[in-house]
Amino acid sequence: MNNFWLNRKGEEGAAPFRSGRFYCVGSEWFFAVRRGVDQGPYNTKPDARTALVEYINDQLSFEKHLHENSGGFTLQGAC
Repeated sequence: MNNFWLNRKGEEGAAPFRSGRFYCVGSEWFFAVRRGVDQGPYNTKPDARTALVEYINDQLSFEKHLHENSGGFTLQGAC
């Protein structure tokens, strides 16, 4: 069975369309992100995978820093 059609743990209902995060254009590798511009090019898929891990760690660090310096204030429901 194709894993793109399976629900993740805790999900119910129809599974949304999912595609791979990595893609190749010509001989250059990229990875897709939800918020922002896709990242790349990288020479190899392992290089793109390493860059993705760094990207995620940077995003988590930024969000943690933002939360710590906001006194716990979040933008969710702030309107």
